[in-house]
Amino acid sequence: MEYSTENNSFKKLITVATGVKFRYALMPVKQTNEGTWCFEEKKGIVIYNKSGVAPIQFPSTQTANVEDMLRTEGYNITRKLIVSNDHFIFLRASLNKILQIDISTHQAKRIEYPDSCIIGMECDNNKIFVASTDGLAYINISDGIISKKYLYRLLNDYPVTRSSIDLSGDHHLLVTVEKHLFEFDTAFIYQKEIVSLNHEPLLNDGYIQIVYEDPFRRIWLLTHEDIKRIQNAETPFAHFIYPKEKDNFVKCIYYDKNKNILLAGAYAGLIQLYDSSGNALWDKPLVGKGLKGILSIEKVSDDHYLVVVEGKGLYMLRLHEKQLNRLDLSSVLTFQSEILKNSYSSNLQRIDDSTIFICTNSNVFQCHFQKNQISSTQPLLKPTQVNGYTVSCFIYASNKSLWVSTVSGVILKLDAPGSLKKIYIPENYVVRCMAEDGTHNIWVGTERGVFIYNASGELIKHVNRESGLLSDFIYALQPADSSSNNFFASTNFGLSFISKEGKIKNYTRELGLQENEFNTQSSAISPAGKLFFGGINGITAFDPAALSDVGDSSLINITHLVVNDSLYSLYGSEWKGDSIRLAYNQNHIQFDIAATGLLDPDEYLYKYRMNGFEKSWQSTHQATGIRYTLEPGTYVLEINCSPELFSKTVFKKKLIIIIYPPFWKTWWFIFVSILAAAMVIFGVCYYIVLQRFQMKSRRLEIKQQLVNERERISRELHDNIGSQLSYISNNIDWLAETQGSFSKEEETKRLAIVNDTAKNLVSDLRETIWAMKKESIMLDELADKLKSFLQSQCILRPQMDVVITENIRKSYSFSPTEALNIFRTCQEAIVNSIRHSQAEKICFTIQSDPEEDFSFIIEDNGKGFVQQKNYKDHYGLENMMHRAEESGATLFINSEPGKGTKVSIIKLSHIKGKGPA
Repeated sequence: MEYSTENNSFKKLITVATGVKFRYALMPVKQTNEGTWCFEEKKGIVIYNKSGVAPIQFPSTQTANVEDMLRTEGYNITRKLIVSNDHFIFLRASLNKILQIDISTHQAKRIEYPDSCIIGMECDNNKIFVASTDGLAYINISDGIISKKYLYRLLNDYPVTRSSIDLSGDHHLLVTVEKHLFEFDTAFIYQKEIVSLNHEPLLNDGYIQIVYEDPFRRIWLLTHEDIKRIQNAETPFAHFIYPKEKDNFVKCIYYDKNKNILLAGAYAGLIQLYDSSGNALWDKPLVGKGLKGILSIEKVSDDHYLVVVEGKGLYMLRLHEKQLNRLDLSSVLTFQSEILKNSYSSNLQRIDDSTIFICTNSNVFQCHFQKNQISSTQPLLKPTQVNGYTVSCFIYASNKSLWVSTVSGVILKLDAPGSLKKIYIPENYVVRCMAEDGTHNIWVGTERGVFIYNASGELIKHVNRESGLLSDFIYALQPADSSSNNFFASTNFGLSFISKEGKIKNYTRELGLQENEFNTQSSAISPAGKLFFGGINGITAFDPAALSDVGDSSLINITHLVVNDSLYSLYGSEWKGDSIRLAYNQNHIQFDIAATGLLDPDEYLYKYRMNGFEKSWQSTHQATGIRYTLEPGTYVLEINCSPELFSKTVFKKKLIIIIYPPFWKTWWFIFVSILAAAMVIFGVCYYIVLQRFQMKSRRLEIKQQLVNERERISRELHDNIGSQLSYISNNIDWLAETQGSFSKEEETKRLAIVNDTAKNLVSDLRETIWAMKKESIMLDELADKLKSFLQSQCILRPQMDVVITENIRKSYSFSPTEALNIFRTCQEAIVNSIRHSQAEKICFTIQSDPEEDFSFIIEDNGKGFVQQKNYKDHYGLENMMHRAEESGATLFINSEPGKGTKVSIIKLSHIKGKGPA
């Protein structure tokens, strides 16, 4: 695999098939112009070209040797047994032999190393450096002569099984011997042991397997359990952290000068303990039950430390017992109520062995301690002096003047005689910290940079982002040297060195800081001048003197970004790595550029261009206020930076700016719009075609209905009304032809029959006209019509018992044809029951419900008849079934001789059935 540091990705170069018993299928050795030199099990030494093909393979005589070598203990555990220079590859072929391979000729030879076992190797172009079980030696490559120069027994008296050598950039040798790390020159002359700041070995137990120094001169140790990084002159910043703890948000720091230990208070109520080298002295931090926010720590006596806790007041830490107990403040109730109000930060200042000044939101209190308890407290400012202000921090200067800052940007300066002077910070910016320099000037850290005042309270200098700071938010100040005239300031964008002349050097996370974000008043200094700054991910510790030895390895930062005249968060979700994503209406961009290095930001020459917007480069020494107005698209901001004194050194940075188009210009919206428009057009066309088809179908249907209706009316006239008219006509003809041949009674009887027939004819015509006049007929209307008909027919049989039941629970609408068909069917059944069944009782039931659209049931207790499978020869019954079928209903006839007849006309809604029993 090949790793790209530019895009943080891997590229596959070589792939081989692995065997079941292979221990190492492929082991890379060296990259040359020919390709990649590898050990491949079962093949030996193989060179793969850039295409991943292996055209070059060493003779098979080497294969067995390589297999044996890969299976030895030295290669099974982690040892450095393969090294190379510009001309040769050297590898340990056995415990006492080195295989030397000429890169250009591919010739190999063996170098004997008698007496002791080889456990580590390194080389340059002239020598092979060998670590064995008894000491260090080097072999001249030109003649193969071995020169032993240093024995391990001069360093320790225990047996050595693990040692590693690494050639550093300044041609010194870093040598590990078990758990120790030493420095030698290339002649194996001992220089020093590299130890922790408390002069102990880098490891307490275990051993170091491999040492490596990277191009930034950082030392990396592969130990028996993990990887450790040792900071040296190139990266002098140490990182103190409890790695297994989720909370390393350090709000306050106290350095014990007598014990050389560091106590840190964390946001979640934790107290951490370190030695001066950053080693955690407790397995786990001390957790205060129910506590949150350790604001300040100050030593009271040898083993007792005063702790200010947010919202809880004062606690006493007994370090040896690792106990945290709340102080009894019942004797100082005013102070007790005020200290409980401290919410974010609180600074303390020791005045003498028994006096500590403690800051609260309302005042600064002078607190006297006896036997690790507060004996008395006294506010230093009168209520009239501090009334209306909220105190943020204070400093008690060497001239015994008290400087008290407030959140409203006003400093209350109380001199020794007791006179008060008010100092107004420009634009009323909040004061976060204060410090006194060697000339008794007061440095005031605010949210608008550093303001420097003389002892009288006169402003003499203002340092801010325009002066070169990466950020104006100053969290803490600590002196940079013994003169205390230069300071280091922690900010929310790293650390900044500020000289008394106003020169600035900036340091960011890329140079080894815990993070760019630090915390208010979270800092400390050791007697030796080592500085400690607490932040959101632990503590950054460093010796300011060591920074002068650091070579310039500048990084380019976007220090200020404004989008549409609003400050843009550099830590927002739209800012991902080296790219930023903005909406189409966020196209007015302004930014500042600053190089983070040992020089002042204005001591660099900046060149930049917005690729995709312009082709020419812009040059400036003050890369601030750069503005662009961009259309939606993808742009690359290219920045080159070089020190003025070293113009050949160029640092580069690229920032991808993506401005998304408005949603109505995105491809998906255009696609969806086209698709939606096509669907609308298709829908409209389909609707028009469907409407035309339905209209045509409706016209055909109406036409067919007219034909059917004409046929039905003609059938109705022919079958019913025609027959009745024919009957009337025949009777009149008969009376006219046989006049005088029969009695007056017979003539009257015949005329009565003709009259009844004519009345029935008129009734039938009225019923037909009634149905045809309506567009639709409701079920209850039809029911009323049928009940009226039944009552009119019952006049002929006054002795007959009539029962009518109506249960309509669902409305139903009939067409005229349907209504007339149902009416005629029921009419036929009613007439048959009254005139022919000889029944004494007739029951008529009308109902509808969710299961039935309608049902009409005519039941009598008459003589009944024998049912047949069909009624082909029974015109009346056949006509009834035809009418019911035309109406979408089903006709059921149940009858037995002597048991009456039941006629049912039923139309079901959705549930299919067989009809009534």
